[in-house]
Amino acid sequence: MRDKQTIPRAIEVGFPIAEINRLAVPERNSFKPIYQMHKWFARRASCVFRAILLGALKPAVQPDGTPTDLMAEFYKDHTNDPDTKGKHILDPFMGGGTTVVEALRLGCKVTGIDLNPVAWFIVKTEVEPVDLDALQQAFERLAARPVAWNNGKPLRETLLGLYKTDVHGELEADVIYTFWVKHAVCTDINCQREVPLFKDYIISRKSPSVRYFKDVTCPHCGQLYDWDVENVSLIIEPSLMVNAPRGSSGVGRPKAKWAFEPLENNKKHIPEVTCPNCQKKGVPRLKGRKTVRKKVPYTVLLCPACEAVWQWRGELPEGELTCPACKHSYAPYLGNVPEKGKFVCPYCGNKDKIIESIRKLPQDRRLPLRPYAQHAYLSRETFEQGTAGPTQNDLFASATKQKTKGKDREKVVDWERAAEGLRLLPKSGKFFKGFTPSDRARLQQAEALWEKHKDRLPYPKSRIPIGEKTKSGLLAHH
Repeated sequence: MRDKQTIPRAIEVGFPIAEINRLAVPERNSFKPIYQMHKWFARRASCVFRAILLGALKPAVQPDGTPTDLMAEFYKDHTNDPDTKGKHILDPFMGGGTTVVEALRLGCKVTGIDLNPVAWFIVKTEVEPVDLDALQQAFERLAARPVAWNNGKPLRETLLGLYKTDVHGELEADVIYTFWVKHAVCTDINCQREVPLFKDYIISRKSPSVRYFKDVTCPHCGQLYDWDVENVSLIIEPSLMVNAPRGSSGVGRPKAKWAFEPLENNKKHIPEVTCPNCQKKGVPRLKGRKTVRKKVPYTVLLCPACEAVWQWRGELPEGELTCPACKHSYAPYLGNVPEKGKFVCPYCGNKDKIIESIRKLPQDRRLPLRPYAQHAYLSRETFEQGTAGPTQNDLFASATKQKTKGKDREKVVDWERAAEGLRLLPKSGKFFKGFTPSDRARLQQAEALWEKHKDRLPYPKSRIPIGEKTKSGLLAHH
């Protein structure tokens, strides 16, 4: 009989690379909550390390003679598994602690070591026991703490107020993400203008699934078209939406025309829809009462001339497109960075390395950085509760320009424009928009507050030491 110590481990015989790869792809886009405690460089996917640990701890062959199935073991509870419980795992370079966390989940004892005190603190905080009720109470106390420089308003309201953006008049949305771009300073002594370092002018590309009625008939002109009952637009400004002349209806519908009108939950009531052929409103005649689905490509673009954020529905073609805001024509695939590490000045044609532009700056200055677009969130409930206007149902029934009363008499909300924008708001409530003058004003106010209070705030003030890991990355780029 073969000695137990010489039985090969499962990882020595085989490893389910393809299956783990499929798990790693979505996990890389959204790490589990425990790993969101703090950012760490090049954090590894936890499913990969769970599989590696199981492969190293599990024998290649089970006592009954059958081969060990690592993917079957992957989903089991190993709390009392003799192959994992109490086994001691050492990670002498633990970094963000993926090995440590996954080994603890398998019931192992773990020793993690790292020279970096930040890594040590992150991993310690990830795995130490916590009283969830006490943590929630501490969070609420902190959120309710009054902020002196904001007229005593709570910290929660103060911080969330910094991440707002105007949509229509006084209607505000929450900012999910702000897009920033670095600028190189042209190295031509006769130019020296700032050049935004865009590889291209594409902000986002998606192909969501849309529910629609196929080939409905217009009661006026008798022509066929697709009736989309779901909206998946990525922006909410109708004037900045452009449809491809061919194929905007969706994948597999290259010649079909389409119209959008939401369908009430009661499918027995068919609303009037504006026919894309004759432009008349009417109740379309349906072939069947069942909707089908299609993929619709969308691209959100930035105009390099006026910085409008606009949308192209349909496959993005090669060549130039025209901005609907300023009518400037440009190639969305061609930015000012033709190849890695180099830029082309659009004003004088000078081509140079980005690092050369950095070297010409004073040592305490970095490349200019500024925002150009935002990803925002707005729920219909927020609109209904947070504005002094019509209710949601009234908003869609009849949209008129109204003024609020009392102290805010001069604040005007264009309900007609807001109604159309909200009608086009996706179910998720997420949309893209440009960085407007009001957004810039908010940013300037935040910068002014920082300058006023920064001497009393805790933030890193020490100089970066010269070393192998700092000289080429941090110090060379100022």
